[in-house]
Amino acid sequence: MEALDLDPGDYGGTYKLVGGRPSLDFVNTISWPETGREHDWLSSPGNARRWFAAVDLPFPRAKTVDLASLHKTRQLLARVLRPLAHGEQAPAGALAEFSKAAARAYQHRLIDPASLAWHWPAPQTAAEALAPILLDAADLVTAGDHQRLRFCPSCDWLFEDQTRNGQRRWCDMADCGSRDKARRYYHRTKA
Repeated sequence: MEALDLDPGDYGGTYKLVGGRPSLDFVNTISWPETGREHDWLSSPGNARRWFAAVDLPFPRAKTVDLASLHKTRQLLARVLRPLAHGEQAPAGALAEFSKAAARAYQHRLIDPASLAWHWPAPQTAAEALAPILLDAADLVTAGDHQRLRFCPSCDWLFEDQTRNGQRRWCDMADCGSRDKARRYYHRTKA
């Protein structure tokens, strides 16, 4: 897995697409959520543009972008998806708010007359750019296999386990998996 070319600012880490779905990767744009190490990868319009390009979704061309709408939607998706990944029920209020946001997102899709397939017109705002992500999350919540929705025990990033045997344990074996194995080895040999 290659790291995306996102500006880390003063943060020392890297960002990778490990979720398996755009909605999960979008939630994962916060590294080490709710800890002292928390880092927001979508803190600049440039990073937001690069992230949307990496997941092959359209993004507004305007020089100024309302990052607040990105952050608000990301927080909403985390409130819905994180509990599901932890085997818990999402809060009813978050689900109600998410349902309304997904219903609005459906209004942004159009049928292409040539291909007769759904397509997303070029978004004018960051809020419009979020429509495909919201619908991906809605599909995961309503039709996805919640048993395959997991969290990394090291960094709490979310991912859909797409392995054949359903035994994926970490967001990325090269990062969190190696750290966890080294920690367990240290404790095993120290004792």
